[in-house]
Amino acid sequence: MKTKNTQWATLKGSRGQGVKGSSNYSPQPIGLSMLYAIRYTLCISLLFGFFGCTSTEELTRLQQSVNSLNIELNRYKAETDGKLSALSKDSQTLGKQVINMSASADNRENNAKMMLGKLDELEHQLQVYWNETKTEINALKKSGTKPQANAPIAPLPQPVDDAKYEASYREAFDTFQKGSYEESVEKFTQFISKYSKTPLAPNAYFWLGESYMNLKNYDNAILNFQEVCDKYPKSDKVPRALLSQAEAFSYLKDKKSSITIFKKVIELYPKSEEAIIADRKLRNLNP
Repeated sequence: MKTKNTQWATLKGSRGQGVKGSSNYSPQPIGLSMLYAIRYTLCISLLFGFFGCTSTEELTRLQQSVNSLNIELNRYKAETDGKLSALSKDSQTLGKQVINMSASADNRENNAKMMLGKLDELEHQLQVYWNETKTEINALKKSGTKPQANAPIAPLPQPVDDAKYEASYREAFDTFQKGSYEESVEKFTQFISKYSKTPLAPNAYFWLGESYMNLKNYDNAILNFQEVCDKYPKSDKVPRALLSQAEAFSYLKDKKSSITIFKKVIELYPKSEEAIIADRKLRNLNP
């Protein structure tokens, strides 16, 4: 009887094990450590998923910000380029205006020199006329006779050389005014060799120097301006000769000599027009 019960129990257990799929299956309760592991795994998975989503959103927003900055930068660059272009045009315009002003100032100086040359000739003619008149009056006083009213005064015979040197000077100066500077160099040189003791000799040296200046032969210009100063120190042409000499040194890049002579003009002839020009030239040399 005991044997049958034992067999029955064994058969019952075998059926139960067959349902579980294993002959050695025995159900075990789930422990706390297993639950913690599952929870930890789930939390880690959720965190990774959360941070993965967050990083993607941040990257999207960052890309959008970069795109916005690029657009803003391009707009700013376009505006800056426009402003720089406008400034460049303004700078070019101002540069042209400065050049035009400088050229205008040079033209005024050249015109002034031409006018001064004509005035020199007129002054000389007046001086000659005055000397002739004085000579004739003195001669009449010595003879004891008085000139009759409205009676024509016979001019004193003029030496042939006087008539020639005036015509020679006028011819040389006319060639200078026409811009034929090589020819004016030749004619003024001939004038000086023949009429170095006439009243127009310092003028001839001066305009000879100016002729060389226009030919950009600054060394010879300096020498002829110096001739005016050395041979005719009391001539009205001295301050102008010094001024032109300083300019010639400036063209030769001899700034020191140029500044020295400009200062000399201001010191020796402080109230002259040449002193005003020299002061302006000094400011240009020492901006």
